[in-house]
Amino acid sequence: MAPNHPNSFIDGVLLSVLLRRKLNLLARGDVFKKPLANWALRSMRVLPIFRSEDGAGNEQGAKNQQTFNECYEIFRKNGMVLIFPEGICVSERRLRPMKKGAAKMAFEAIEKYPDMDLQVIPVGLNYSNPGHFREEVCINFGQPIPVQSYMPLLKEGKHTKAITDFNTRLYEAMEREMVIIKEPANDLIGNRYLLMARNHYKPGFFGFFKKSKKRFLSEKRAATDLNNLSETNPESFETFRRNITDYFENLKRLGIKDKYFAIPLFEKILYLIFAIVMAIPAFIGLVLNFIPVRMAKNTANKKVKKIEFYDSVYIGSAALIGFIYSILLVVICMSLYGWEGFFIALGIRLLGYLFLFWQEAALNTKYWFIVLLTRNGRNLSKPLRSQRKFILDYFG
Repeated sequence: MAPNHPNSFIDGVLLSVLLRRKLNLLARGDVFKKPLANWALRSMRVLPIFRSEDGAGNEQGAKNQQTFNECYEIFRKNGMVLIFPEGICVSERRLRPMKKGAAKMAFEAIEKYPDMDLQVIPVGLNYSNPGHFREEVCINFGQPIPVQSYMPLLKEGKHTKAITDFNTRLYEAMEREMVIIKEPANDLIGNRYLLMARNHYKPGFFGFFKKSKKRFLSEKRAATDLNNLSETNPESFETFRRNITDYFENLKRLGIKDKYFAIPLFEKILYLIFAIVMAIPAFIGLVLNFIPVRMAKNTANKKVKKIEFYDSVYIGSAALIGFIYSILLVVICMSLYGWEGFFIALGIRLLGYLFLFWQEAALNTKYWFIVLLTRNGRNLSKPLRSQRKFILDYFG
């Protein structure tokens, strides 16, 4: 498996959960230094890969070869290994140049086991808003690349050409499965435009997984249009930039989100009913689950400096703190109410989960009331809808 790498440890976790089969991951070797960390990571099928920038020193080659040998045995047993061919974790909508590690490992594997039918699967990980809670990710799998097709070049001793050709092919295959904003200067406008495109392909209220590629294709098309306009017609692109900037400034001034304009009337009514009916249970869920959630968020805020690692620390600390909190709830409630206490503790945790859905419904209801009941809302609603339509129709 060869994905891009925008969100540190979460990238491997997501693929492991999605594929529902044993997936071995390669991670930076310096995090394996402490015995406890080494044991914990290896127990989760994480193997070390050492880089010179991590202080591997003279032992780098020997240590990596040991890891590669472990991978070859995994391949021989029809197992899966995940390697990030960029060799670096950066949270951006771009693909970095391919390092040589993935190609070298693949070629060494088939040279060691010539009959092995090794396949490299390009993967695109597209996060809607990394570092923020309850956001989404589109995961796409490209066509497998058969490593055996490079055996003729390897037999001729043309390893450099084989690596170059392989990396070019892998890069192009991965890029097809990603939403790319080519120019870093266009990141802000790109994220805003993609948000508008995304809001028309939102998951259901209680939905979590969708197998359709409609939303990805919508975002891919939007990003391609944006890149082409930026490259071919800077003047028209600047007009587009001004419109989308003005639109989001007006949304901010009004205190609503773009998502409001993508929600049909019947959904707004359902949100309103849900927000009213579930208000008290959701409030109870918030109060009784506030401490572990706040502790996890504070941990991530204090420990993490780079956005690439925020989700990993937040989710990891939330899972650990939440587990401890759940055990304490069970102990306390069962000591007070016997076996009924177990279900009370479970109910408290579920009420906390309910609050997440209630919060979304309440926010959308709030936006509706702002538009209907405030002077600015009534004055700006129609111009904002027209401006939004102009932006979404800009490329035809």
